[in-house]
Amino acid sequence: MGSNGAVLVVWATKPRGRPARMLADLGVEVVPVVEDEGNVDRYVLSKRVAVERRTGSGLLRGIMDKTLFTSAVYLREHFAVPILIVEGAVNYEHSAFNPQAVRGAVTSMMLEYGLSVLATPDLDETVRVIAMMARQEQVGIPEISFTPKRAARDLADQQRRVVEMLPGAGMVLARELLQHFGSVRRIAEATEDELRAMRGIGARKARQIVKVFADEYGSVDTEKDLEDAVEAEPRLLFRRPVELLARQHHIYTDEKDRHVVDLVFHDARANEVVLVELKRGRLGREHAAQIRRYLDHAAQSKLLRGLLAGGATLRGLLATVEPSDYEPADPDVTARVVDRKRAIAVLKRLRAERTGDPA
Repeated sequence: MGSNGAVLVVWATKPRGRPARMLADLGVEVVPVVEDEGNVDRYVLSKRVAVERRTGSGLLRGIMDKTLFTSAVYLREHFAVPILIVEGAVNYEHSAFNPQAVRGAVTSMMLEYGLSVLATPDLDETVRVIAMMARQEQVGIPEISFTPKRAARDLADQQRRVVEMLPGAGMVLARELLQHFGSVRRIAEATEDELRAMRGIGARKARQIVKVFADEYGSVDTEKDLEDAVEAEPRLLFRRPVELLARQHHIYTDEKDRHVVDLVFHDARANEVVLVELKRGRLGREHAAQIRRYLDHAAQSKLLRGLLAGGATLRGLLATVEPSDYEPADPDVTARVVDRKRAIAVLKRLRAERTGDPA
């Protein structure tokens, strides 16, 4: 499960295999791949990412029967990010393979076929790597900075590093600002005129620095942010009044597999139940397939069973704040792009209510 509560989904060619069962134990929803090429142990994480798992002995068999190469062609042609995991040691002692030939086959996966090759020591690590990649692909990599960081030597070093992040401020200007104002707080509270009195700070730079400290934060960073906004203001998605029935609602299949629906609404006027799945990025077929499973098992929910038995219709709604032109082929599923500015305005309103700050 993602850190924001979203359920991870992995499509597996061997859904009853031990790796798939271990993924399910980690909270990952495992869905069988109905159509695939060959008898391979493959895990599809999205329409662009797929992982093929081969043990050390499986790698040798794949070289011998050429399935390693035919599978590599399939992955390259169908996925933008194909990945091969080689699990465990390659035992050359009890095989007729020359180690140099095996190394050549593995390196050709990267250089000729365009696959990324990872090595894991055992099955547990393989499963955890696949789950991590699924989380990063489907939920996102939380707050990773690509700026190299070093450990601060002391408090003064920490203060300098904070000020260095201001617009146009490098190490020299950061030191001068701290020596002039005396603290990060006084810099944050400085006016444009006070900043412009400093050598090297003109009107534009002073204005940018003041904006960094003074302007209200406005962004939709996570699916949870979008959930918060839609829960508080359903009109971001709906034209008619609707009632929120649940958030992060669990739906179970006959096999006790768990699905988690982001939001569930009821349109009393249309007598329609709407299952909402929110995404941070562009919408795609895998998201429509995900909400299709929710719809297929909605009657298993005690919350929804009565409404459906009473004649309510059921609809799935995919939504994102990112530009997306995806139109689901499923007539029961619709897609919508939430107005980002409106969503940010709602988040600012919620923040003001929490903090008591009218700004």
